[in-house]
Amino acid sequence: MRSLLVLAAASLAPALHAQEYTRYLGGWQGPFLLYVTQQDTGAQGPPAVFNGSLQIANDGSVRGQLPDAACTLSGSSTDFVSAANASLELDMSGCKDARFNGHFAGKLINNPALKYASLRLSSMRSLDAATAQVSAILRR
Repeated sequence: MRSLLVLAAASLAPALHAQEYTRYLGGWQGPFLLYVTQQDTGAQGPPAVFNGSLQIANDGSVRGQLPDAACTLSGSSTDFVSAANASLELDMSGCKDARFNGHFAGKLINNPALKYASLRLSSMRSLDAATAQVSAILRR
């Protein structure tokens, strides 16, 4: 009987862990890729990768940081298509690279089967015909 309970608990563990990815609310962490693109020529200069984190509260407020880039993120989130995905409106400030200071909008799209979320943000201001971009693969 005891081995049956252990086997049942072990078989439920992956399903419970995958449930963490059925809602976008909560804590996220991983590498953030910061880069600038120009419509005609693509990337401008080399991209930079910084470890960071996001915390999305139950009221939809968002806080985050990329300590090595000195960036602070704050803003709001709303459901996008379902409670698993979010539309984000974020302000980045304090960044060592001033091109990444400003307002960004984008999506956080969950992949419960693979246990990660994809973040894509674009700057809402023009940088001489270029756009600052932020991408990340985030995990719980």
